[in-house]
Amino acid sequence: MAEQQNIEIETTGLAGDIVKSIMTPGYTANGVINIMFYTFYALFATLLFMIFMTGGNPHVIALLLLAICLFVSIRWFITEMEHAKRQQQKTD
Repeated sequence: MAEQQNIEIETTGLAGDIVKSIMTPGYTANGVINIMFYTFYALFATLLFMIFMTGGNPHVIALLLLAICLFVSIRWFITEMEHAKRQQQKTD
């Protein structure tokens, strides 16, 4: 019969954080989440600049609204996951 082995994953910087988040169930990589948030901020800045440059093109405004809704829903989901993790730790 095959024995299950526990493998410790060393986290070294962002790459290690990404690997650990993929390989470890229930692990949330805060570095990856922060980079995702900064990427959204860059997207918002780009879309706002495009709205200014295109004179308020409705397509760009729609893209900005979609990006904002996606960002808010992701932040809500992450907050709920952290809340559920804290509740699980309290019951254990």
